[in-house]
Amino acid sequence: MASGVLRQFLASFCINISVFIAGNTLGWPSPVLYSIQKTGQPMNMSHSESGLMVSMLYIGNFISPIPSGALMDMIGRKMTIHVLTVIPMASWVMVYFAKQPIVLHLSRLLAGSWLGTVITVIPTYVGEVSEPKVRGAFSTFFQLMANVGVLYAYIIGPLVDYHMFTIILGSVPIIFVILMFYLPESPYWLTKKGEHDKAAKALSWLRGKPVEEIKKELSEIEDAVTADSRRSTSYRELVATRGNRKAFMMVEVIAITQRASGISALMAYVSTSLPEEGPMKPNECVIVIGFVLFFSVFMSTSLVDRSGRRPLLMISSWGCALFMFLAALWFFLDAKTDVGAREFAWVPFVAMIGYSFSYCVGLGPLQTTIQGEVFPTNTKGHASGITAMVLALVSFGSNIFYLQIADSVGMYMNFVIFTLSSVIAALFVQFFVIETKGRSLHQIQKELNEKKLKLLSPVA
Repeated sequence: MASGVLRQFLASFCINISVFIAGNTLGWPSPVLYSIQKTGQPMNMSHSESGLMVSMLYIGNFISPIPSGALMDMIGRKMTIHVLTVIPMASWVMVYFAKQPIVLHLSRLLAGSWLGTVITVIPTYVGEVSEPKVRGAFSTFFQLMANVGVLYAYIIGPLVDYHMFTIILGSVPIIFVILMFYLPESPYWLTKKGEHDKAAKALSWLRGKPVEEIKKELSEIEDAVTADSRRSTSYRELVATRGNRKAFMMVEVIAITQRASGISALMAYVSTSLPEEGPMKPNECVIVIGFVLFFSVFMSTSLVDRSGRRPLLMISSWGCALFMFLAALWFFLDAKTDVGAREFAWVPFVAMIGYSFSYCVGLGPLQTTIQGEVFPTNTKGHASGITAMVLALVSFGSNIFYLQIADSVGMYMNFVIFTLSSVIAALFVQFFVIETKGRSLHQIQKELNEKKLKLLSPVA
């Protein structure tokens, strides 16, 4: 690995530890809720309290992106993440000392604001520090680290008690704060702020070349930032040009269908949704699913800069639809017929494994890839903030209504909704999403602003 690529890898990997921390937050309710239901420790929680606790994450996620987007444009991409790491630290302290559900609700609100921050800032940072040839692969680190964070919580949770679990997860933000001192700021942001010498040094470090050898790329960055700076930075700018409208539509629809495909509910409720008669205990099934979530992202990482974004998104979306339909069918047969579905109690487990694999091949990691690529510099903060809010809103709805739909209609209806959302994602990618593989951010903007919208173009 060339020295420049290695440095970009290190920068992208280290900044994505923030996503690992968010993944811990996404994953820990599954083993903890299973334990609380069995033991009543450290507190008792009703179904409604459990659902609210899980969903409070997405309220925090909803309220933080706009301030985070403004802050990353004001003090920098790296500095925003560095300073706000105090949020997950405070959240874990509250979890440790919680004796009542309300304290967990508030801690999840804080943790959600961290999730909203990383969703807003990290895709922009990675997109701005990476070369086109590796940008797609490095952008999949977001999903990879989220899945590793979830898996880590899934594995550790059943092995230790509640308080030790909290200490282990709560120590990660402390390590992250130390590592962040060594990362460079985004050359795009430094250029935007007129810090041209610092931008040159940052880009030189990231490319592993002396300043004299990166003058062409530095000039392109300066030209792009200058062109963007002539435009307004208001929210109206998101729909002011043809290219911005296309970019906004692409990212928001993919974001909505990604979360509506069921990933948020699966991470939070999988241990309480799987039948006890399955091939192994629910908590053991959760760990297997966590491993699938982790390893399947590597396929996306290895293929995204070779096969492109669109083919992976198409394969992923149709795969998600197929496996969610399989789960919906089993839950429907189990609840509404006398077929004897319990004899095939392994089906939901297999369906969730298949869904997890399909999701991580494309629909999961590539939403952040496209988000980091298609917006011009002057709209990135606002666009990333709105996208994070959209993700939070859909995730909140998915989680808060999951148990209610299961109790009032039947578990199968959740999976019917997930199936339809995945189908919509596949069709949208086919007709509206452009390919960004191997193109500079400037080239992507040129294509988005072309007059002709390439509908019905083949996946390539």
